[in-house]
Amino acid sequence: MNDIELIYDKVKDKYNLTLTNSFALNEGFTWDVPVIYGESQQIRFWLYADEDTPNPQGIEFVFSVEYEKRTWFRKQPKKYHTHWHPQTIEQAISDVENFMNGKINF
Repeated sequence: MNDIELIYDKVKDKYNLTLTNSFALNEGFTWDVPVIYGESQQIRFWLYADEDTPNPQGIEFVFSVEYEKRTWFRKQPKKYHTHWHPQTIEQAISDVENFMNGKINF
């Protein structure tokens, strides 16, 4: 079991998440890697191992987020992207839980 599968196994019964691979998502990934995908309140996230760390062995993940924000001068919301790098499996699990519970604000 790789690290992403291990993380998914810890959170899959609590939240509506998908375990897939980057090419199946068709989201612009340039390498094939396992990905956890989730949505909460119109915000999407992808959790995967960093491209520069092919065998992460518990370290260096990417938590990528896409969200929409409406401003007073725009009729349509604009899409924004951000990301950060959980350094351990435990941090990645915590980020998934905080995201799905609405504890991360954008």
